[in-house]
Amino acid sequence: MEEIPVFVYGTLKPGEKMFRHISHTVRDAVPACTPGRLYETPFGYPLLVRTGTEDAMVNGVLLVPLEGCYEEMMRIIDVIEGEAGFEKGETEVFLDDGHRVRAIVYFYREAPPYAQPYYGCDWPETF
Repeated sequence: MEEIPVFVYGTLKPGEKMFRHISHTVRDAVPACTPGRLYETPFGYPLLVRTGTEDAMVNGVLLVPLEGCYEEMMRIIDVIEGEAGFEKGETEVFLDDGHRVRAIVYFYREAPPYAQPYYGCDWPETF
């Protein structure tokens, strides 16, 4: 299995509530962003709708797995995101140094009726 990094932007980021399920598989989390729009859900997590244009960017991190832990990390994330109805695909993410990297992302093609636009690029917004 090719080890394509995973871009996360919500509850799977370090310090957020679902990260505990994968923390034992993650070596590093590298700041990154990708084109898209965030939506809030009443379930306590955001969702990303990919836009394909750079007019709106979503901040998150690329998860770098510990050696030999990629498949386990992906199995866990697939279950978590699959239960929430996310699709899995590839996208381009931008690193702070300007490099572009191909990454796996979990997203929705369009916002479901229960999701509301989130007017920020970081979830949760920190003040």
